Amino acid sequence: RDRSPSRGLGDVYKRQLRTLVCQCCGMPLDDSTLSKGPDGAFNKDYCKWCYADGQFAYPTKASLLDYLMAHMPNPDNAPAAVCRAQFDTYLSQLKHWKEKE
Repeated sequence: RDRSPSRGLGDVYKRQLRTLVCQCCGMPLDDSTLSKGPDGAFNKDYCKWCYADGQFAYPTKASLLDYLMAHMPNPDNAPAAVCRAQFDTYLSQLKHWKEKE
């Protein structure tokens, strides 16, 4: 339970807001990382590294998993198969990959 002093009803709403995440890779999104479509409009579903100018950078989940395995830190030195399975489980919950399955 949150025991910090309340500063009003606005704090309740702020705690309930969800952080937008890229629906391809899961990275948190903000104004500087939002992608743009071919028309130049911002796309709130994807980061600029996964989707740009109407094209996805990773045609398959396997290609994204390969990228993550090569570039994401592994501070616990978990076996590669365990890391890949954890990434796959997380990615499978995202809209982009749910639609492809």
